[in-house]
Amino acid sequence: MFDAFDDEMRRRGLDTALVIGESTLGNPELAYVTGTLIPRGGIFLKRIGQRPLLVVSNIDVGSAKRGRIKNVRTYTDYDYEKLVKLHGRERGYIKFLDLILRSLRTRGDIGIYSRNEFSHLLSVTDSLRRLGYKVAGETDASLIESLRETKDPEEIDRIRDVGTRAARVVERTLEMLRKCTVSSGKLRLEHRALTVGMVKSRINVLLAEQDLMAPEGTVFAVGPSSADPHQMGIASEPIRTGVPIVFDLFPVGTDGYWFDLTRTYVVGKPLPKVKRMFDAVREVQARILNSMGEGIQASKMMGLACDLFEWRRFKTIRAILRGDKDATRVGFIHSLGHGVGLTIGERPQLSLFSDETLRSGHVVTVEPGLYEPGLGGVRIEDTIVITKRGIDNLTPLEKEFRI
Repeated sequence: MFDAFDDEMRRRGLDTALVIGESTLGNPELAYVTGTLIPRGGIFLKRIGQRPLLVVSNIDVGSAKRGRIKNVRTYTDYDYEKLVKLHGRERGYIKFLDLILRSLRTRGDIGIYSRNEFSHLLSVTDSLRRLGYKVAGETDASLIESLRETKDPEEIDRIRDVGTRAARVVERTLEMLRKCTVSSGKLRLEHRALTVGMVKSRINVLLAEQDLMAPEGTVFAVGPSSADPHQMGIASEPIRTGVPIVFDLFPVGTDGYWFDLTRTYVVGKPLPKVKRMFDAVREVQARILNSMGEGIQASKMMGLACDLFEWRRFKTIRAILRGDKDATRVGFIHSLGHGVGLTIGERPQLSLFSDETLRSGHVVTVEPGLYEPGLGGVRIEDTIVITKRGIDNLTPLEKEFRI
C-alpha cells in the first residue's frame, strides 16, 4: 500500500526509490506510483522521509497532476533539453538523472524500478554506479511489488468497477446464446450456425460498450478444446449442446486496473461426467471461499483445494510430485489463484509452494478447475478481496451451469 512507502524503504535499507518509464502503459510500477495514466511516462523519485517527486514532459503536466503526486516538475526544470543538446540523448539522460538525484541529496542505496527494456535499465544502472551512486538489487519481491500487493480502498473500488462491467459483458453474451435455436446439436443465430469466432466478435463489441479492453484476448473454448486452460477458443468451431463452454474474461479498464472471472456453461443437458466435474468445482470453490481470511497461508488454501478434489477421486497437481505425468493434463492441473491489480499475475500466488500469508487488502482470484482431455474442462473463477472479516467477493455474477 502506498502509505507504507517509507516503512518499506526503511525495511530494505533504501535511501531513494527511482521509477522510470517511457509510458505508464505496460509499466505497472510507474502507473502505481503516479496513480494516473501518463502517455509519455516520466521519472518518479522518493527519498526516505521526504515527499515524492514526479518529473514529466511539459505536455504531460496536466495528466500527472491528476494522480497522487503533488510535487510535479517538468523536464525543462532540470535542463533536460540543454543536457541532451550538449551530450547527446543517452549521456544527456544520465546527466539529467544525476541532476535530479543531487537536488534530492541522495546519499545511500537507490532502488530502480521499471518495465523498460532490460538492456536500457541495465545501462542506466551501470551509468549511475559509475557516477558513484549505490544501486541496490532485490532478490525477493521488489519494493514496488510489495507496495502494490495490498490494495487501498480506492484501488479496490476501481477493480470492483471493472468487475461489474465485465459481468455485464458475460450476461449480455449469454442473452445472445439464449436467443439461438438448436439444430442437430448445434446453435443457430438468425439461420446461421453460431461459431466461437462469432461469439468472440460479439464479446469484443460488448467490451467496447463497457469501456473495457482485452489486450490479452478472451477464452471462449468449447468441448474438448476447453480441456486446455489457456486455449482461447477455435474461431471456426461451432457452439454445440451438451459440452462444456469455458468463458474466461480478463479485461482492463482505462485506468489500468484488471479483473478476472471465469464461468463454465452447457447449452442443454450436460454429459453426466461434465455435470459431476461442475458440481465438484463449484463445491470446492465454495469451501475455499468460506475458509479464506486474513492470516491464512496461501499454500494452505491450495492444499485444501487439492484435498477436496482428491477426496472426490479427481487427480490434482500434487500427483506430479509422486511421478504421475498425467497430473499435468488431467484433473486440477493449475494453481488456485493469483493477485489482481495493475496486472493479472501479481502477488500473492495461491500455489502449493507459496510462502505468502493472506492480508487485508489482498485482491486475488479463486479459480479451481478440472480438465479431461477429449471431453473438456470446467473452471469457476471469482476475484475477491481479503478483509478483516473474511472476504468480499467482487464478482457480481451467478454461477449458473445450464443455459
